[in-house]
Order: sequence, then structure tokens, then C-alpha cells
Amino acid sequence: MKRMISRKKFLSTTIAGLAGIKMMSQALNNSQTEISVKRKVGKSGILVTPVCFGASRTNEASLIRYVIDKGINFIDTGRTYSNGNNEKLVGKAISEIRHNVVIQSKLRLDESELPSGGKGKNGAEEIRSVLNNKLEASLKALDSDYIDILLYHSASDENLLFHPEVMKFFDGMKRSGVIKSHGFSAHNDNMNLIERNNKELFYDMVMVPFNYKGSLVHSITGEYSEWEQSQLISLLTEAGDKGIGVIAMKTCSGGKYSPSPDVEPSYPEAVKWVLGNTFISSAAVAMANFEQVNEHISMLDKL
Repeated sequence: MKRMISRKKFLSTTIAGLAGIKMMSQALNNSQTEISVKRKVGKSGILVTPVCFGASRTNEASLIRYVIDKGINFIDTGRTYSNGNNEKLVGKAISEIRHNVVIQSKLRLDESELPSGGKGKNGAEEIRSVLNNKLEASLKALDSDYIDILLYHSASDENLLFHPEVMKFFDGMKRSGVIKSHGFSAHNDNMNLIERNNKELFYDMVMVPFNYKGSLVHSITGEYSEWEQSQLISLLTEAGDKGIGVIAMKTCSGGKYSPSPDVEPSYPEAVKWVLGNTFISSAAVAMANFEQVNEHISMLDKL
């Protein structure tokens, strides 16, 4: 792997407007609150707030800074979100308080990038090259020399996720300190991936759709999908018992929830249901505005 771009070089290439964000960050640092409740992400040693801010739906650095000022320390982004611009946005927002924030990002391998299909020496070299280049691009975009949690994004091919070269990449980056921990995200028609990781115990964490309804409607495509809830809970319980962190996504995609007739259905209640499961390390919520942030922050006081 070629030498990673230094933090100093990152700073020299940061776009105009960073100075304004830095001034805002200094002001916010003086009033930053702290959510006392933190959860362990498996055996990684990483402590995160029960709610993770999904940054994919915002293009406002001020909203990310507001979330952090309110005490949420866990931010989720990805290499493919807005063609890499979401990582840049997160990088700008956290530039002055990087070590106070847990950043989770994601990368993946696409078939078009692997002419050899991951087979043989050529396949191994293709995997190394693609993953190294994407990680370097993420580090540069995030303006950071490390990533707390790096996930293989939207895994579906078991042979590829557990390919020796892919595992070697994640293990090597973790050993070097470029990433602090690793895992994968997957949708629930790929429960075999969770099952295999429960046996091999390689990846530190998994990120999967999980909500009270056991189904979801995709917010962009409108596509409906469902899963066997009892099977998923069994696999995730086993993962948690074995020290594998579990991060829930699509936590509001099942709709508003109410635990009883005297409680008005809401999205924060839906997230609260998710967090009521002891194997959950954190629930990712893609909050798009300040009102949504305040609603979910207020819910944390009731956990």
C-alpha cells in the first residue's frame, strides 16, 4: 500500500469555508454537552452514544456540529454517499474536535472493479488496489489520518466478504492503527453473513436493518422488504454474546411506534424500541434537520 496522505497535506487542500467552520467549532466547544450513557461496540473498546447520527441526508455542516454539541459522539457516513462529498462534509464539521468523535465510514468492492473476479494473483492484486485507494480517498475526504470504524458496505457475496485478501486488508489496517475497528453492513436477505461471522469471529461488528416491525420501505426507492424477525434477533443475540458489536440501521423505516395506547406513536419511540434490545450497540438515525435531532436527543433521557 502506498503511503497515506498526511494530515498536514489534508489540511492544505481543504476547501474554502473551513475557517468559518473552525470559528464555529471553537464557540461550540465552550458549550458542548455530554450524554452520560455510552455503549460498548462489542469488544472493540469503542464507546458510543446509543444514537448514531446518520449524516447521509444532510449537506449542512452546522447540523452535524449541532448534533455533536448536543452530546452525540457517533457519526455515520460512507464513501459512496453523495459521491464522496458526504465524507468531506463530515470532515469539515469535525475538524477541530476529531478525537472527541467516533467516525464510521464504509467502502465496498464492485464487480466492475474486479475483472478477475477476485480469483488468483490478479484478483488479489485488484482487491488490494481498490480497497487501498478507496481508504486513502476516505481519509483525505474526512481530513483525518484514521477512521474509528470502517465497514465493508452493503455486503452480499459471502466469498468476497470473507476473501483472504479482503480480510488481510482489514486486519492490516487495524494493526497499523489506520482504522480502529472493522465490520460490515448487510441487508437482511444476507443473514448468512452474520451467521458466518458468528462462527469465524473476524469482523468486530455488523450493521443491519432492525426495527420493531421487521420490515421497511426504502425512503428513496420505495422498495418494500421484510425479514424473519425471530431469526434475526437470534443471530444478533448470539453476535452480542460473542462480543460482536451490533449497529442498527433503518431504525425508523418501519414507521412510527407506540409502546402503549397512552403514548403517541413517534419515530423516537421506534428507535427506543430498537435500543431496548441489549445486543444493540447503537441505533443509526438519518436526521435531516434540527427538530429531528432535538426529538431523538430528548428520547435519550428516557432510556
